[in-house]
Amino acid sequence: MIKQVAQQYADAKSYYIESVEERTSSTNYSHYWDKTIITAAQSSGDRFHYEGRSSSGNAMKVADGKTVWTYRADEHRYTAKPQAIGTASQQTVIGMTESAMFQAENLRKNMGALAKTLKSADRLPDTTLIVNGHKISCHVVRFQSFDQKRASPGDSFDKTIWIDETHQTVMKMAEHARTYLVSGGSRIPLEQEPTTVFTKAELNGPVNESLFVFIPPSDAKLIQNFPDPRKDFGDVMMTGDQVPSLKLRSADGKVVALDSFRASQFCSISGPRVAARVEALPQLARIYGEAKDKGLVLLAVDQDEEANTATEFLAKKGYNWPDFHDWDEEIERLLGSFGIPRTTLIDAQGKIIYDAGGMDDDALRTEITKLGPRYAALAPKPKQVPCVASK
Repeated sequence: MIKQVAQQYADAKSYYIESVEERTSSTNYSHYWDKTIITAAQSSGDRFHYEGRSSSGNAMKVADGKTVWTYRADEHRYTAKPQAIGTASQQTVIGMTESAMFQAENLRKNMGALAKTLKSADRLPDTTLIVNGHKISCHVVRFQSFDQKRASPGDSFDKTIWIDETHQTVMKMAEHARTYLVSGGSRIPLEQEPTTVFTKAELNGPVNESLFVFIPPSDAKLIQNFPDPRKDFGDVMMTGDQVPSLKLRSADGKVVALDSFRASQFCSISGPRVAARVEALPQLARIYGEAKDKGLVLLAVDQDEEANTATEFLAKKGYNWPDFHDWDEEIERLLGSFGIPRTTLIDAQGKIIYDAGGMDDDALRTEITKLGPRYAALAPKPKQVPCVASK
């Protein structure tokens, strides 16, 4: 039965699937719950809609046969690329923000491979499943790790699948898996219990045309490319973009517009939780000391729970640049997720010319010198090559 159902998914020319997965993961010292909501659809003309929402992020990929849009809702940004026929499932390195969307993109493929590794399964008594208030008569199939053609040593699972007896589509999957987390030289026992309910499972039928049309939200911004997660670790980097109009709130509650600093050649913002990364502060202080008379404005933005925590810390350490508190996370919403710290360099026209997680003294100095001859003295010093005496 599973082979027949899987083959139906593999052969489907069009489909519309919605699912909700709830997963618990437990070790001896932790217990974690997560939820993932997925929409996956495909139709003729190489049109598709893949959307995933989870604790890692909310993203979608939509194609109308000519253009592919990728939208990250949490970042309010999207890309638009020409679509080549036959490349609907091409995938490059993805960031955590798109992990649920990636699940949506591969959902039909994974359903089509349900029976690929199985050598046997057990048929359980038929039952009635209630999905979205509707009663669905289902066949029930169960298989375990020893039912696989090749079992993974040290891992075991027990999986049950409910199949709509009328349409031969999967309506629910529940699993109990036992595996290990590897940490250093230790193997930590891990138990996972994912349960997935398919609220829609329509194969080879008409698909709503609106799924293949992307209309950007009014607050979304078109960008050329998302950052490479291998370099930026999922952070939103905005080099080349115009900085949004930000309202900065000081510890005493005063609000200052970022635009009010634009008379300066540029400004640099570092955050969040400035006090949490003390090692970056002396480097920033040296750069500030060398360039403040040339037009540098250095601002710090924190997200500490208390508005005055970072301000008092900076004052105690003798750092005299202003600190602002992102009390409602509006700055993070407009600039995207932060590194710890994140260093952003903005020129007098409001263009972001450098944006990076962490503090790289040489990289920041190099970008500062590109602003004009007055900053030439801030160039990174040549590295000293140690002398090695020859015998």
